Amino acid sequence: MDDSSIPAPGRALASVSGSTVAGRAARRFQRAAGALHTALHVGQGFLPPPYDNIAAAVSKLLGPHLSAPPPAPPVNLAPLEDGLAELQAEHRGLRSELREQSTSLQRVEDQLELVSQAADRNAMAQKELMGELKAVGGRLEELKAAGHKAKVFALLALALLALSVALNVILLLYFRHILP
Repeated sequence: MDDSSIPAPGRALASVSGSTVAGRAARRFQRAAGALHTALHVGQGFLPPPYDNIAAAVSKLLGPHLSAPPPAPPVNLAPLEDGLAELQAEHRGLRSELREQSTSLQRVEDQLELVSQAADRNAMAQKELMGELKAVGGRLEELKAAGHKAKVFALLALALLALSVALNVILLLYFRHILP
């Protein structure tokens, strides 16, 4: 496996500038430090007591930077998955409620459209009725005027008839008196 394809934790900065000379030198230095760490770690068992402590200290100084980070503790994802499942269920419920509300709103909109059309038809019918009432009112005025004229004519005719009857009675009495 090539060291440049998988950057180690301490090599993150070097992998960014891997194509530069400084990046290659840093990788070489890290490899050399890693080899020195391994050699000191293995060799400290063979060294006499004062030198083995020095080798262990140097190995520890070189070690934490080059060794892999400790594994992450296991994460319990069950609560998150349960929460996500609850959110998805709520989302589905809200989506179905939204569909129902949209359907209800569409029905209300259709009914409002029908009511609006009925109101328009009623307004047109009322306008027609108003026009007819005005025409009837005009005819009533004409009939009223004609009725007034007819009433005057009828009174005049009645007066003439009464006059005629009165003259006939007078003439009858006069002729009865003359003719015994």
